[in-house]
Amino acid sequence: MAAMSLLRQSLHLFFLFLSVALPSPAATSAHPFLDRERPIRWSRLTQDKLEPDIQEAMRLTRTAIEEISRLRPEEMTYENTFGALEKSNDLLTEGMCKAYVLKSLCDSGELRKAMDSVAPRVSAFLSSVTKDQALWKVLKTAEERLRQTHLNPEQERYMELSMQSFRDNGADLPPDKRARLESIDRELTLASQRFNNLYMDARKSWTWTVRNAALLEGIDGSALQQAREEFLKRQPGQSGPGWTFTLDSAASARVMEKARREECRKDLWEHRQSLATGTCDTEPVIREILSLRREKAHLCGYKEYPDYALRESMAENGENAIKFVNELLDKIKAPFFREMETLRSLKARLTGQENARLNPWDVAYYANLRAEEHFRLDQEELRRHFPLPRVLDGLFSLAERLYGIRVKEVPARQSLSGIPAGESAGTVEVWHPDVRFFTIDDGNGNQLGSFYLDLFSRSNKRAGAWMNTLDTGSPSTPETPGKPRLGMVCLNIHPPAAGDTVILSHREVRTLFHEFGHLLHLMFTRVSIPSLAGTSVPRDFVEVPSQFMENWCWRPDVLKSFARHERTGLPIPEEMLNSLDASRGNTPALALAGQLLYAKMDLAVHSEPERFSAGSLDDVDSAVAGDMDYFKDFKRAGKLRTARHLFSSPAGYASFYFSYQWAEVLDKDIFEAFERAGGQDRETAGKFRKTILEKGYAVPPMRQFMDFMGRKPRMDAMLRKRRLAS
Repeated sequence: MAAMSLLRQSLHLFFLFLSVALPSPAATSAHPFLDRERPIRWSRLTQDKLEPDIQEAMRLTRTAIEEISRLRPEEMTYENTFGALEKSNDLLTEGMCKAYVLKSLCDSGELRKAMDSVAPRVSAFLSSVTKDQALWKVLKTAEERLRQTHLNPEQERYMELSMQSFRDNGADLPPDKRARLESIDRELTLASQRFNNLYMDARKSWTWTVRNAALLEGIDGSALQQAREEFLKRQPGQSGPGWTFTLDSAASARVMEKARREECRKDLWEHRQSLATGTCDTEPVIREILSLRREKAHLCGYKEYPDYALRESMAENGENAIKFVNELLDKIKAPFFREMETLRSLKARLTGQENARLNPWDVAYYANLRAEEHFRLDQEELRRHFPLPRVLDGLFSLAERLYGIRVKEVPARQSLSGIPAGESAGTVEVWHPDVRFFTIDDGNGNQLGSFYLDLFSRSNKRAGAWMNTLDTGSPSTPETPGKPRLGMVCLNIHPPAAGDTVILSHREVRTLFHEFGHLLHLMFTRVSIPSLAGTSVPRDFVEVPSQFMENWCWRPDVLKSFARHERTGLPIPEEMLNSLDASRGNTPALALAGQLLYAKMDLAVHSEPERFSAGSLDDVDSAVAGDMDYFKDFKRAGKLRTARHLFSSPAGYASFYFSYQWAEVLDKDIFEAFERAGGQDRETAGKFRKTILEKGYAVPPMRQFMDFMGRKPRMDAMLRKRRLAS
């Protein structure tokens, strides 16, 4: 997932980017959520402290803003205007960042209640700051005066982006419209929290139980073991057969890929359609969010919400984004239908029914069969070559070969809320015994930063995978040493049974490499202004460093360096590597079409919400897909119902889901430059680090790309890597 901070996602950039400068210890000693001690003292972060801490942070921010607002023109410098603005809400950022992190990792009714109280007030407060007329008057005067002085390039860029952000958040609007914008920001925060709570509750409550073992024929033993353990946990004392599947495990996905009985796959598929319906119905709150976003865009002078959301992006506006998506859809339309017919023909041959119909619950199964038959790739056997310890060693070793860094684990201890843990298990506190802690140095003993690693799914942890920035640190100068960065990498791998080795699918390996790519973007930043540092870049560029890292997971030389069988320790066979590479040509158009249609749906509902106001949101998928909807005749739950990327925060990836493919065009283009240099080339990696990974948002993203490549991006490399072009 994108590497931007949870706070930035949740509060929708009421400042350009929320800063994380270091406050004085005296200001935070009595307020644990505001304490900048590193590593973080998680045991002190109890929900009863959240509200008073955030109240204090807002008070201090307001005091700082009032001080800026009282400046006379002759007193104005960069440091006491824009520099002070950048530091003004550092404590508030610190506190809310921790709060959102805890909610995503340790959700509880008490924490939800505290967040439901705090988040809307913070949202309204930050919204009011960008509309404060006394502050705005000072900033306009300061900008005019400072343009005559010699600011460094980072300061000039921060000033320019800050002024545009204030304008885009209503600073120049009349009082009644400013007041309405503040109200919208508060309502969006509340609505997105309701969506997130409904979504998490829907995932927690969804289960699918099978009592007939014959229905599960074809499913591998590890998936069945997970399901059996879940059944016994939910129904203690039961001695009869039973297997329970949840959404916290990959086992249900393996049913769709491996279950030989079509009735089994159909039953699971149909049961999945109930997610986020009934008592967890997300449709009403989604409609509310869409309406509020559109109203906000109109108030700020934009035609539609995508134009507002994309104003600082590489795409620039909604028209360019949808043009990009449609151009790619046109390129893959013919191969998409060829691939679907290939799967239908495979079903017809294997079932003996010449006119067999391909159903939604058939696609993953026959795509998997085709990979096994055509490419001789058994995904379950492939998994056995990715034991977690070796994957981590391989990832860290690759980073060392490319950039010369070293990753070292530090002993950690679980912090039980409010109860100090013993020191013997380690000096670093974590929030769960499975969480690990690592430091990264530059190879010469100088620490770049550190990170938490939280890999396993839990019932109170949100779904997906992500990297969070907890501290952007600061670069070293000849006068002062740098401050280390701090981040966290989170996945949702099914936890192992006691004593078992954790083995990953190739997809999970890629996900781990992806999130570590975000982390390197943070660790290598050389930007001195925190709110322009690290991953604080537009969403259609933030995925470039992360998706770039995924490319190494297909390289035979990289896989050979760590992929070994979990039991025998033998290296991954050459023929398996060849099959894995060839399998990229299995159903590439089908996979890309799913992502592009999701992106098109995102742009459509935000551009034309009235077009979809009459019917159910479940009808949107088909309406947007048009003649690319292969399953028009099937009634199915729309993807919007569970679109956490789009609705779990005030802005999130709304109108930005296309950014994964936009970034893929860039990352594949960049990776081919590495391949031309021979692969793991230290000189090319150094250039990539210097021109892109170190720059944050201090340099426009297109210029970063062109500084590395020497030209604008081309789509060819992405199509080649997906086996959609030669």
